[in-house]
Amino acid sequence: MKVIIIGAGGVGYVAAETLAELHDVMVIEIDSDIAELVKNRLNVSVLNEDGTNPRIIQQALETHKADVIITTMKRDDSNLFVCLLAKRLKPNIVTVASVTNPDYIIPTSTQEYPGIDIIISPELITAEMMYRLCTLENALAYENISSFNMAVAIFEVNQYSNFIGEIVMNTYSLGDCSVIALYRNNELFFQVDTMEIHVGDRLCVIGSQEALQRYNEAMWVETTSRDIVILGGTIVGMHLATLLAKDDKKRYVRLIEKNEAHCREMSRLLTGVVIVNGDFTEPDLQSSENIFRSDVLVSVTNQDDTNLLMCMSAQKYDTNKIISRYLKKEYKDIFMFTGLATIIGFNGIVSNEVSKCVMSESKVLLRMRNHDELFFVHEVTDHSKLYDKYYGDLVVPEGIRIASIYRQGQAIYPAMDTKFIEGDRVIVFTNMINSKGLSKVFGRNAVSES
Repeated sequence: MKVIIIGAGGVGYVAAETLAELHDVMVIEIDSDIAELVKNRLNVSVLNEDGTNPRIIQQALETHKADVIITTMKRDDSNLFVCLLAKRLKPNIVTVASVTNPDYIIPTSTQEYPGIDIIISPELITAEMMYRLCTLENALAYENISSFNMAVAIFEVNQYSNFIGEIVMNTYSLGDCSVIALYRNNELFFQVDTMEIHVGDRLCVIGSQEALQRYNEAMWVETTSRDIVILGGTIVGMHLATLLAKDDKKRYVRLIEKNEAHCREMSRLLTGVVIVNGDFTEPDLQSSENIFRSDVLVSVTNQDDTNLLMCMSAQKYDTNKIISRYLKKEYKDIFMFTGLATIIGFNGIVSNEVSKCVMSESKVLLRMRNHDELFFVHEVTDHSKLYDKYYGDLVVPEGIRIASIYRQGQAIYPAMDTKFIEGDRVIVFTNMINSKGLSKVFGRNAVSES
């Protein structure tokens, strides 16, 4: 597939890096230094021009013969404009706009408003994920699979959990969700139904948002997330505060920001949120606001080192739950080294979102925190090796788990007597260690990005 990416900043660079592995990518970037950097580091063609210029857009569409155009410039209005123009110049092109301000999320072609096919917002997606992590007290990770009305969460079994000593398959109902994998002592197990649950295990569960909430509560919740502190009045912080304030459960939400003018603006915009103006890195404010005694501390500044510092301070004071984001992928290992498990990487979110934009050719649906752990979609046809077979008759190799079947708009979590029929979209979880096994069950090129 041929893809044009306009803008090579944070979102654009990650998008180009992700898609260049499989697709023919052209990057348009007005900054000559950034354009040169991209040219030297990535396997893409680079055009050092103004991506908002109609003449440049038309020229790029004609020469590159693009199937998809992704706009990732700093200004949301520029991204929307370029997508609308590209659709006018080439009606069959897929247009993708990246936006940061929720006000710029407008109806797309799927809602019968031609012009923009897909809108992605890494900041708002991060806020949504953090909201789920705040409200699912036992969850360390959360990923939404909105196109299939499902989500995936990883729950940690603590020493007080109701599930200790239970057999995995007895902790859920197939009508609601399914435990598809278990992490134990740095090992990942897929055939987990008959395993006994131990303290420290991490259970990977797929299901609806409501089912995941019920599973979280069934595990036992030691401290309900009522008192939540958000550090940083960024777009992520503001949107997260909005989501928490609208939640059905009564929550005491505080957002701490150093910039006084921005605090006044947030006080005007946010309802049900306490805005605190001050420097949260200062011990006096930490003490007066008692931020490390909150149920959940969330650090969402635009500085990775500040987020890391605040999370490590919270660890020192044994804060019940700590959530952070990081912008530069180089910080992932540092966060992990400190033992911080509930972290969200900007790079991973962008990579997942842009992969979905070209999913007509790429079967990868979602990548987990470890790059090789992924979900992909297998379409069942009359030529498929699953066609007309029962789930219980399959011999599924190690490293592979059939997570769910999407049939006629409904998610099915397969039991032994579940039969695969034509038209099923099978969601598979794998860590990619068994390529022969994947080919044996799902055919050659089961995962087009492998």
